[in-house]
Amino acid sequence: MTILRPGQRLSLGVAVLLLASGLCLSQGAAVESSPASPPVFNEKEFVAYKQKGHGTLAGQVFLGASSGKAITQAGVPVHLIPVTKYTRYWFDHSARGTACSSPGDPPTANATPTSHQPLNCAQEALRQLDSDKRILPYLRTTRANPTGHFWFTKIPAGRYYIISVIEGSSQKEDGPAGIAWLTVDLDAAEKATNLVVTDCKSTLC
Repeated sequence: MTILRPGQRLSLGVAVLLLASGLCLSQGAAVESSPASPPVFNEKEFVAYKQKGHGTLAGQVFLGASSGKAITQAGVPVHLIPVTKYTRYWFDHSARGTACSSPGDPPTANATPTSHQPLNCAQEALRQLDSDKRILPYLRTTRANPTGHFWFTKIPAGRYYIISVIEGSSQKEDGPAGIAWLTVDLDAAEKATNLVVTDCKSTLC
């Protein structure tokens, strides 16, 4: 995880430097691998995430175009999801998957994955998570501003996924679409600012 402390401003040049120095590798290795089979939902793993805390998470979410430009989308939802055995399996097998259930089909143990674009898989995965009433009390969502910046406040300590599905460019030229994500370890009352939440499918990486 790469965190810039208060007083520093995030620019595309800084983002390029951060990504080039290994952010992409840290994204993949930040969280231990998920279980081989779907784990049972254990509410005890989530209890600490329901309370209001004193931490702050802020940063910028964007995708990298092949030209090296940062592509943002005004108003795109940014999701803060606790990392547990249950959500690790969901993230590795659904949100980051290249095969997923057809949109509108409820997830079942015997469902046959259907090939879709990763963007569609990520969108479907988030819909499935939002439909799970057991986990809804522990999820937080905000929206990015036109430059892709976002803020979460009153966050309890713990480990989180920050995930955003960007559908395209808010700029004049066409931009990529896909999932931007990062894992964050937040200490009690910590203010983690200028987080870089992105993909790793461009020259930025």
